[in-house]
Amino acid sequence: MGYDRIPNTRGKTQRRTGSRDKEHVHDTGKKTELLRVSSQQQVEEVCAEIRAGGRFGFDTEFVMEDRYEAEVCLIQLASSKRVILVDPFLDLDLGPVWALVSDAAIETVVHAGAEDLGQCVQHTGAVPRKVFDVQVAAGLVGMDYPISLQKLVRSVLKVHLRKSRTLTDWRKRPLTDAQLRYAVKDVQYLLPLGDELRQRLERKKRMAWAEEEFRKFESMSLYRRADEEKLLRVKGTGALDGRQLAIAEALLSWREEVAQKANRPARTVLRDHLLVEIARHGFQRPEEVRELRGLNLSRRHIKELCDVVGKGKALPFKDWPKSDRGGQSERPEETILVSLASAVIRDYCLEHHIAYGLAANKKSITALVRHYTRGHNSKEPAELLNGWRGQTAGAAVDDVFRGRRGVHVITDREKYRLRLVPEHHGGP
Repeated sequence: MGYDRIPNTRGKTQRRTGSRDKEHVHDTGKKTELLRVSSQQQVEEVCAEIRAGGRFGFDTEFVMEDRYEAEVCLIQLASSKRVILVDPFLDLDLGPVWALVSDAAIETVVHAGAEDLGQCVQHTGAVPRKVFDVQVAAGLVGMDYPISLQKLVRSVLKVHLRKSRTLTDWRKRPLTDAQLRYAVKDVQYLLPLGDELRQRLERKKRMAWAEEEFRKFESMSLYRRADEEKLLRVKGTGALDGRQLAIAEALLSWREEVAQKANRPARTVLRDHLLVEIARHGFQRPEEVRELRGLNLSRRHIKELCDVVGKGKALPFKDWPKSDRGGQSERPEETILVSLASAVIRDYCLEHHIAYGLAANKKSITALVRHYTRGHNSKEPAELLNGWRGQTAGAAVDDVFRGRRGVHVITDREKYRLRLVPEHHGGP
């Protein structure tokens, strides 16, 4: 059947500092059984084993630096019995493996899993179901977010992982022993991590928060971002007006199409700064485009590009992308309020043991501030007023902005920190 045994790396490097740590240390003498799948029969057996167990750890190794869509080079699975490595380069039908992730009856345990889960969407067109992300769970019980798998395993399971193959070429065959050991470690501890973090979530009564976060993995929008979002992520487009944005959007769509046909990263077809420059000036003549430094397009593609610019220019006003020049840029008073909201949220997260990086970011805080300063004119949803965020850090900011609570600076054990206190109205 192609079984191997890989020694568990726990033992000498384990740190036991008291009864609390001992409660969470797993069997140090246990060996990890490894199966390297080499036949279709084994694919079916592995999938049946995972379905029977109801959950599995999942990870992939993929390469995307020099291509339009990522190329999956290895799939790692972990059942309660063993670690399974599946080689996509073998002539096997891996549909049953990908289908595990979109099966609502099976829990898929991942670490920072959006990109790995995205490979399933790419291969099946179906969204993942019943995901448990240990990185997200860690952030909800007071650990850092984002946190590496190495740090998480060390903190929760008291195991020191030594990983040094992050830039290896996973396309080369045969895979080396070092690559195999690295691949195994990526999934070997996911199920024990999931068990421990689930217990911590339940003790803190935050499992509902986690489930709210995990449901985001079931939304196709996570894997296929809107064209408007892609446009806004191109550096320099914020300075373009509506017509220029229409040209930039047309160029972006054309670039994606060319890149997909050639299986190349989109930015290697037309660099972002060149795309913005062409859109800003509306270059429509091939000789104008050829004068741009750093352009690497064939004569045919230059002609296509000029045609696309012409179509972008001809778009009617109603079809232009929304421009940030129309008042959506941050106002001076909003800059101050964003800083205040950030401070309140950071302090709340510190006091209640929630990772600030998971609770909020600059975009969500800005959207929250604009909810108050612009009301219905704000075009961004205030995520911090909804769900578990709205019940926690978002509620704290709401209290401050509506005058129900004030912000004081106090000394706590010789450290200065914020403190939210009830506002007193009226006489002293």
